[in-house]
Amino acid sequence: MELVKSNNPQKQSDITVRRIAFGHEKTMERHWFRGNPFMTHFMNSLHSVFPAGERYFIRSVKWFDKQIQDPALKERVKAFIGQEVQHGMQHEKFLASLDQMGLDGSAWAGWYEKDAYRNDEKPSHESVWFDMLEKVIGKEAQQRIGLSITAALEHYTASIAETVLKNRDLHDGMPEDMRNMFMWHAAEEIEHKSVAFDVFKDVAHGGYGERMLGFTFGSFYLLYYIGLGWGHYLMADKELNKVSLVPAVLESVPTYFKLITETLKSVLPYVKPEFHPDDSDNDLLAKEYFAEAAKYIEAKSA
Repeated sequence: MELVKSNNPQKQSDITVRRIAFGHEKTMERHWFRGNPFMTHFMNSLHSVFPAGERYFIRSVKWFDKQIQDPALKERVKAFIGQEVQHGMQHEKFLASLDQMGLDGSAWAGWYEKDAYRNDEKPSHESVWFDMLEKVIGKEAQQRIGLSITAALEHYTASIAETVLKNRDLHDGMPEDMRNMFMWHAAEEIEHKSVAFDVFKDVAHGGYGERMLGFTFGSFYLLYYIGLGWGHYLMADKELNKVSLVPAVLESVPTYFKLITETLKSVLPYVKPEFHPDDSDNDLLAKEYFAEAAKYIEAKSA
């Protein structure tokens, strides 16, 4: 494990790169979340958007890597990248399991990556959104807006992480390995919650207007693509009994109502001009999880 200290003047926090072999991909059943297909396929979609999103997050921070003068921030960026790489690897294993079930997880995730994110290293991956943005405002501003989208989505993931770590009942019914993979990812999102934001604000010198533009784009991305993925998996599930879907939807309402309302409480402060991710006092939730899961993580560490 690699440990890096934050240089943020508001709060000192640890970013640790953990390499863990959960084994969740070997024990996953088709409707693995409470036996509920509606809830399972929402989670399948959530997991599916992570690998491409995390690759984009890494690229957007790297655009400004040469401009980072602060050695401590450079180390935080390095650790941030290390964590995101590990997250992507675990979710890629998850997608392979969906493929084996005939749900075409990798195919959908590949389409999503091409449609949502521009990748200058792979010319075939040219998102229409980013292409249009560059033509209007230029490459430098487009990269800064791209980083602001990353900062916004990192805030969303940290906010969701806070909700699920604080409200353990939301993931009751998950298999142990799946639950721990989900919780590990959530806790690490809190650990590195301010890295992209600090690069955007202190290195790229992004302003409030650009931050809000990134927040708008990020909010659209999150809702639009998770919704599309959710629909994809529901349609691809040939073993889904459409009659049983209605009670499955009704069963899910209390869980999603709580997830949405609690997450929004953490998300909305982002619109304040003076906001900083470390204003969210959720670091203890991550530390508590890693303390209670220490033996599990040690046993699973690669």
